[in-house]
Amino acid sequence: MPKEVRYILFSPEEVMEMLAEAMILADPGWQAAAGMVRLDMATAPSGEVIARLVPQKPRRGQRAAWSFTAGDILAIMLQTCRRNRLPLPLRGHKRLELMGTSLCLTISMGEVQGGPEVMLQEVRYLDPGLAPLLARRG
Repeated sequence: MPKEVRYILFSPEEVMEMLAEAMILADPGWQAAAGMVRLDMATAPSGEVIARLVPQKPRRGQRAAWSFTAGDILAIMLQTCRRNRLPLPLRGHKRLELMGTSLCLTISMGEVQGGPEVMLQEVRYLDPGLAPLLARRG
């Protein structure tokens, strides 16, 4: 069976918009309380992508930053893709990685053997045939 790998790149502005929308959905008063924010993204020593929304002009008593793990970002990103009708395969192995300043959602599809392996930053259906592609690090 053929294997397919998709790369969907999101600009920092798009990522910031997605995270801000999620914060507003969780707390409608968040935007007024936070003011203008900037996005910081990095790869943690564990290899997982992390992000923070940091107020540009911190106010006294205000929270210093709002942090998101790769699992948080992936969940928010998948919800946004579904809401915007971006077609995503249900059983594809999805993972996040930074490519330059952009956030890349990598989706691998192919022959599925076994159940899902769930980690903080990714959901993967085991497929030994994809091992050479998945070993690639950006």
